[in-house]
Amino acid sequence: MDTDAALSQQLTAVVAATPGVTTVYASGSPIRAVLRTVADAVGRDDDKPTKVAIGRGADGALTIGVTIGVTDGAPVPATLRLVGDAIRGVLATSREGTPIHEIDVRVCRIEDAAPLGTPLTGAATTL
Repeated sequence: MDTDAALSQQLTAVVAATPGVTTVYASGSPIRAVLRTVADAVGRDDDKPTKVAIGRGADGALTIGVTIGVTDGAPVPATLRLVGDAIRGVLATSREGTPIHEIDVRVCRIEDAAPLGTPLTGAATTL
């Protein structure tokens, strides 16, 4: 498996585990999203989803794109910051020295949460 696919799998797992995230959707162009969805449905070598889009500029700088669903039980800006921080943390340890051009985190769905006061626990689903 190429290193960008492995990085996407790693980032997908980290984003899905971020408090406030309920779902990780396939990111990138619609064609890429369909291809990733088909590949995930058919089965990859290790059955880990690759939902986070990884791009590289001419200088090798990374562009990361992720689309998420969030709970309405936490402030959306705080959840976005947590996702960005989680991605930066992975890149700092696994891609040390690789420049980051952009981390683009988008919310496409806000879901009803558990009653107020319920702690955010559990992993998100990946679609």
